[in-house]
Amino acid sequence: MSLSRTRPTTRAARRERGKPIPYDFRRPDKFSKDHIRSIQSIHEAFDRFASNYLSAQVRSAVHCELGPIEQTTLGDYLDRLPSQVVLCIAELEPLVGRIVLEIDFATASRLVDRMLGGAGEERPPFTATTITEIELLLLRELGNGLFGELAAAWEQVIRLQPQPCEVVLSGQQIQGMMPSEIVLLVQHQVRLFESEGTFTVVLPASTLEPVLPRLNARVLFANPRRATSPQVIADLMAQLEEVSLQLRVELGRARLTVRELLALEPGDVLVLDQDVSFPLAVYVENEPCFYAFPGQRGRSLAIRIAGTLTEDWPRDEELDQEGGTALWPTVTTP
Repeated sequence: MSLSRTRPTTRAARRERGKPIPYDFRRPDKFSKDHIRSIQSIHEAFDRFASNYLSAQVRSAVHCELGPIEQTTLGDYLDRLPSQVVLCIAELEPLVGRIVLEIDFATASRLVDRMLGGAGEERPPFTATTITEIELLLLRELGNGLFGELAAAWEQVIRLQPQPCEVVLSGQQIQGMMPSEIVLLVQHQVRLFESEGTFTVVLPASTLEPVLPRLNARVLFANPRRATSPQVIADLMAQLEEVSLQLRVELGRARLTVRELLALEPGDVLVLDQDVSFPLAVYVENEPCFYAFPGQRGRSLAIRIAGTLTEDWPRDEELDQEGGTALWPTVTTP
């Protein structure tokens, strides 16, 4: 009984699978679903690498996130390009062919402005006649760096060596690629400060054809991590040393009832819980770090650092619970 009920369903399923599927011979599918999933995994790693690279370049947090992936022809892609765009083109040896990295104009201009010491604002449009040598050099540096991070993300599949990239400002300037070429567009979302933009990696099918058999389930479960070079560490340390921190000195504390607080008037004197012979706590970003003595230099108030706080001294939370102040070490004022 159950067998007779199952057969029609099976035949129906076969008929459903046997339906003709439209196929455009001008745009043949070069990438299977497994290929797309593997490339998606690779470019998720690329997002992590690119976020770290761009953050170090502009000295601000930059977040990159994978967007949609589309298969189309190079001609259709170029037809959709906006009039203002930055295209970085490079070869990744040993692959044959050129890979395009498209950065939308707003994102590219903000990155360049930030690298020049600005606030990350959008600059006037780049054109072949108005772009300066410095701007072109910075765009080429960004392109070379991003291609390096892209090669690092693909290292689990093939070891790539990016060649110096070329920067053009129009799709018409792309040479050595046929409009009928099937390409894979991998879009990435970029967030810098409050602004959002995109950059797109254009992967020609003919360039990736030698490595397509390697795009399998192993790539999906791999978690590539790039070793941080000494130069990157040195650059990050140098930029970290320029970060501004808030420093404050606490003269002391006093506890009042609500009645006493409401009764306060100009001229009232509050007695603090700080002994005048004890040093003051110095806070860095709300963390107690030093102790110091107050003084004056010229017409300004000043402090003289007397020592560093140790972990075994009470912190703010402990002081609030105990209802008192820390026992400071005996320090002699010279």
